[in-house]
Amino acid sequence: MHARMTIAQAQPDRFEEACASVQATFLPTAREQSGYLGFLLLTDRATQQLIGISIWETEADIQSSGGEGGYYQQRMADFAGLLVGPPASTTHEVLVREP
Repeated sequence: MHARMTIAQAQPDRFEEACASVQATFLPTAREQSGYLGFLLLTDRATQQLIGISIWETEADIQSSGGEGGYYQQRMADFAGLLVGPPASTTHEVLVREP
């Protein structure tokens, strides 16, 4: 399994909108992608930080979803107006997953 972690900082007056956008825009599209296994959204209201972690079956699945023309790039472009600056994204191998 593999995971993509994205760390973003919402604009102070748009934090709630950013959280709602993740649920309304990212999740439905992610669920349609091959190899998608799940998602976590972690937030810190004090700092306006959002951390999204998506879980994927294979490395190929995560690469396909995030590559040029993949859903991730398209959704991040739509989401950018809610953020202070560009988000940071990394991919990782998942060694332990507890249901």
